[in-house]
Amino acid sequence: MQLEKIETVKPFYYHGNPKMVFGAGRIGDLLNLLPNGGPLFIVSSRHFSTSEAWKSVEAGLRKAGILYIHETVSGEPSPEVVDELTLMAQGIRAQALVSIGGGSVMDAGKAVSAMLREQGSVFHYLEGVGTRKLSGAAVPFIAAPTTAGTGSEAARNAVLSRRGANGFKKSLRHDALIPRIALIDPELALGTSPEVTLACGMDALCQLLEPLLSTEASPFTNALSWAGLAHFHRGSQLFDEHSLLRKQELSLRAELALAAYCSGIALTNAGLGTVHGLAGPLGAACDVPHGVACGLLLAPVLRRLQHNLNDSEPHKRVARILQAAGCALCPDAGASGAAALIEKIESWASRLPRLASWGLKPDALERVVHVSDNKNFPLLLSADERRACLEETL
Repeated sequence: MQLEKIETVKPFYYHGNPKMVFGAGRIGDLLNLLPNGGPLFIVSSRHFSTSEAWKSVEAGLRKAGILYIHETVSGEPSPEVVDELTLMAQGIRAQALVSIGGGSVMDAGKAVSAMLREQGSVFHYLEGVGTRKLSGAAVPFIAAPTTAGTGSEAARNAVLSRRGANGFKKSLRHDALIPRIALIDPELALGTSPEVTLACGMDALCQLLEPLLSTEASPFTNALSWAGLAHFHRGSQLFDEHSLLRKQELSLRAELALAAYCSGIALTNAGLGTVHGLAGPLGAACDVPHGVACGLLLAPVLRRLQHNLNDSEPHKRVARILQAAGCALCPDAGASGAAALIEKIESWASRLPRLASWGLKPDALERVVHVSDNKNFPLLLSADERRACLEETL
């Protein structure tokens, strides 16, 4: 008897960190996690460079006799910044890299770790603008996030940008860019303002929802996204301006840190959607932070997805996800989960500065729409619909 082959789960792959270390105070484990005693190149945020945690790390490095260079990065890195940092790291023949900071800091470190084994400018290796391919021979890299948003500590790409009329925001991408170790210490985020916490958190929320909706979603990424939404729901109390007075700030920071980490793995393996398809070009057109762009666009995009739903099975799947996600963030939503989800996101987004305040001009919308896309969303928004989303956030 020949059995009929029934494929209930489509094939999928997994990319992730070989090792993840999580917990309050775990930045103190950094020296023990270094792969060797060779020269070390450290990239951090300016804020971290003035912290007690950095003083402790620096004292440990000196005591261990480890040669290192420490540089700071602010804002999204450009190819020129990465090239300059790479030359510095080459100057000491760095054998490992560490990034301690937000997504831009981690992306800068990733790019340098790859370019230490390549020739020429990083520009030539960027998707969409360059023609060269990375060899995958990156030096060992440890990522320690100080914000909870981008999930860069788990992702296989580094985002670089150039502003201006011919600006771009493109990824350097390879499996070798996934950090060898993700070192997640929620203490590093203590005291972050509600405004920054909210903007970063909206990026994480977007990166939990878009992989759920993605055509590349798998049981593995779905499990991570739903777990991440539960962590996000608990940690979102930090968006309240009075939250920093609460004794449980550290535990709430831990919740958001886990949500962001789950989002990083989910996006790496399932991809993203229309929100990120618009946010990338926006970042090249004006100075808007990535998290703010995602936070402003998420509700307009989801509202149009919901409006376009019909009775086909792919559309029913989207409807089920929006309903369940709404109930995850708004437990009392009942049968109105999707509407509650969009309303909740809108209430958070109302506290974010509008796109015009970041320098976006109405005459730049056409170019943003032209280079935007829907990425892995199953329901495609037209160019007119994407333009309407942008106009709504001006």
